[in-house]
Amino acid sequence: MQEVKIYTASPSDLSPPVQSESFCVDMVLASDYAELEAKCAAMTAKLSMINDLMEAAEQANKLAQEATETLVQERNALAAENAHARERHVFIRALAVSILEHSGGRMDWRGAMEDATELLQTVDSVYAKTPATDAFLAEVRAQAHKEGAHFVANRMLAAWDAGFIDDTAKNAAGIARMILTSTEFMAEAPEGDFDRSFADGVLNNIAAQLRKGAAL
Repeated sequence: MQEVKIYTASPSDLSPPVQSESFCVDMVLASDYAELEAKCAAMTAKLSMINDLMEAAEQANKLAQEATETLVQERNALAAENAHARERHVFIRALAVSILEHSGGRMDWRGAMEDATELLQTVDSVYAKTPATDAFLAEVRAQAHKEGAHFVANRMLAAWDAGFIDDTAKNAAGIARMILTSTEFMAEAPEGDFDRSFADGVLNNIAAQLRKGAAL
């Protein structure tokens, strides 16, 4: 863009005349004015985009900070929970051992054993109540299940692409999608669904059918 020239004129010499208290006014050519407007509009759009990017960056930073704070809280909860459980576990087990070693002068080792067993059961009950730890481990297992599905889909498609699986592209893609979408149902799936016994049973049946067919 060329440098915009500013002209000075008397208000009465303009057409139509310009009402002004000043004896002269500054003005620019209409073509320059249009170019200035276009430049201002471009700068405004650029500024708006920069503002949007800054807002998105601030939002992302806020989410990252919140996620970090959540992780810190979860870590602290896990640490406190496990430290408390370990302390009680050690204390009550030591008490149980003491009961076994000293039966209170009764020489009733059967009763001492029963008392110790009851205390150990109490320890196990207390130690099992670790909601933060349970939630963390459940999240780890869920992520492992999802990664397992991704691994299976990748290996299956790699085998098909290399020619080890003799099937159409449509069928291969359908099987891969079925494996990948299975992650959507894993959260509510029973533990038995993650056991390979069902798959082994089906494979054994298929092998038996193949052997039977080969024998005919």
